[in-house]
Amino acid sequence: MMKTAHILIACLLISSYAGAQEAVLKASFDRDSIMIGEQVQWTLKATVDRSIEAFFPVIDSITDGRIELLKNEGLDTLQTSSNNITIQHTYIITSFDEGIYTLPEIPLLLRHRDGKLDTAYFERLSLLVKTVPIDTTTFEPYDIKTPITYPLTFMEVLPWALSGLAVLALIALTVYIIIRRRQHKPIFFKPKPKEPPHVVALRELDKIKADKLWQNNKVKLYYTRVTDVLRIYMEERYSMQAMEQTSEEILQALKSMPLSDGLTDKLRELLSVSDLVKFAKYQPMTDENEKALATAQEFVDETKEEIHTEENTKQQRND
Repeated sequence: MMKTAHILIACLLISSYAGAQEAVLKASFDRDSIMIGEQVQWTLKATVDRSIEAFFPVIDSITDGRIELLKNEGLDTLQTSSNNITIQHTYIITSFDEGIYTLPEIPLLLRHRDGKLDTAYFERLSLLVKTVPIDTTTFEPYDIKTPITYPLTFMEVLPWALSGLAVLALIALTVYIIIRRRQHKPIFFKPKPKEPPHVVALRELDKIKADKLWQNNKVKLYYTRVTDVLRIYMEERYSMQAMEQTSEEILQALKSMPLSDGLTDKLRELLSVSDLVKFAKYQPMTDENEKALATAQEFVDETKEEIHTEENTKQQRND
């Protein structure tokens, strides 16, 4: 191992100006050696005549990559006598490589009262950087330690538990939707009870009456709407394809229904007049128009299916 380098002190610069001593430069460390990674204070001190201006260079880094400049402590001015003034600049440096390293030469610019410029240099210092010695005779290598396992915390388990519950809820919802669809039932909400077909039919016939179609020369539209209401009612009431059937086919299908002869004759007359109006441009009389709507209402009233609700059942029992 290399020996410790001595710090050179009291670097004296003799200027040629008037043959007198004008500047004394000194570079020093606060200790002559450091361990790897430790910090050392590097001080540059110049004592000059008051008639001379001294200028330190700006040092941002050190050219030797193995010496690192950590901090610039700044410039201090110290008065030593009435004739001289002392200027000091301090830096904090370190190194992470073992060895002896020489710092660069630092210039100091001197400007005399007459404007003449001189340059003086601080002495180059060497820094010893040491490392921890390893006793290889007693050194015993150890195997790499296995990973340390820690118990799971509640916050670590919580996200996984919530994710599992979410998956289970999604599966349950999917199964529920499939079952409800196969049963032709609503998925989430109970559907609004469907109105009985005779209620819908009578309401539509009342609208037709209020619209006064045949009175406004809309005879064809009047008979079309009346017969359509009857056809839709028959489909709902008797489960027959009345909208696709002809008038004669409808009458044939109704023969098996318990209808009075008088009502069947009235329905036959209504369908016959309707076909003449729609396909033969027949212009019916006023009484025929009035009779058509009355026949439709009578047919719905006579053939409507009684809906036995819970309230009706209770009333019948009380009676």
